[in-house]
Amino acid sequence: MEIKNNLLFKDNSQVEYIQSPNTNGQSRLIVPSYVIIHYTADSSMEGAIDWFKNPVAEASAHLVIGRDGRIVQMVPFNQRAWHAGNSSWGNIVGLNSYSVGIELVNAGKLVKKQGNYVNWAGHVIPEDEVIQAIHKNETSPCFWHEYTQAQFDAAIEVSKALVSTYSILEILGHDDIAPGRKTDPGPAFPMSAFTSRVFGRA
Repeated sequence: MEIKNNLLFKDNSQVEYIQSPNTNGQSRLIVPSYVIIHYTADSSMEGAIDWFKNPVAEASAHLVIGRDGRIVQMVPFNQRAWHAGNSSWGNIVGLNSYSVGIELVNAGKLVKKQGNYVNWAGHVIPEDEVIQAIHKNETSPCFWHEYTQAQFDAAIEVSKALVSTYSILEILGHDDIAPGRKTDPGPAFPMSAFTSRVFGRA
């Protein structure tokens, strides 16, 4: 993958692009130094895209990556997307102005009801896609929706392109920059292995 004029290309073709209205556009351009990984808190690619297309949402991300590895760009990488919210990292406050937001289609934290694993909206997640783990900012085990290998691989390739194009310092989770408020991408996402692959560490 490569980036041309702040848009993502794969095999010399621009990836699918669906514009979100929820951005500062040309009025507030950014030079990203961080990549922030999120989950959508649902299992539907189209649901995530429709939400980010809705002005009422007041939320967006630069990219959405589906469970089959499908990639949709919704905001150019040099424009400020609305994905981080109230956030900080080190001396930086408001990570929207300094980062690329990548949303992975994933139901996130789950609860078990009547033998089914469901997300906040009551959508049932198959048992073979569920793990039990303790979030790094919590003390009790919970159920989490697993990510797919196709998603993981696509996110690695995207992040490698971002690192090679921009001065990316770190890849962080939403739970790193908004601890206590956000839990994504959660313990089902192997962040250490992911960052090692992206930055080329053994």
